[in-house]
Amino acid sequence: MDVVVKQGVLNVSNLEAFLSEYGESAVFLNAGYIVDEDHAYFAAKKAIKAWIERRSVARTLPLEVILYAAATRQINKATTIGIKEGTNDVVIIFLGKEKVNEKKLRIKDFEEKEVLKMNRKKFERIIQFFSINKNELEIVGKEKLSLLVRERIVLFDLNK
Repeated sequence: MDVVVKQGVLNVSNLEAFLSEYGESAVFLNAGYIVDEDHAYFAAKKAIKAWIERRSVARTLPLEVILYAAATRQINKATTIGIKEGTNDVVIIFLGKEKVNEKKLRIKDFEEKEVLKMNRKKFERIIQFFSINKNELEIVGKEKLSLLVRERIVLFDLNK
């Protein structure tokens, strides 16, 4: 299964209608909880592997990807990293059974631009959300936050 990750700004007027329009072909994540594109890509690949091996927790592949990106079985917590109605800084994960077609990469009201920049507020939100403690950060360094989050995804995969 092919995975393509894009980032940018997305305007959503009706969330339910918007999500139903894209179905199983795309996953939309709040960029405020995603460290970098590697985080999104790694979560998608792990979720797809679990889906193929029938080890999934969710009833749909997009929700499985969200659970992996959030590294939790708790759907209420995982949906925190989803998008809302209004303007969203977003990471979009396109999913395709074969190579993702460029036509599928077109999302209405989406402007591709860099939104994954790290700032202090986002850093604090991520370490709190993923329960990363100060000792871990001291050992690996703050610049390795992406590795710590991917470690959470691996632990989630092993323990679910």
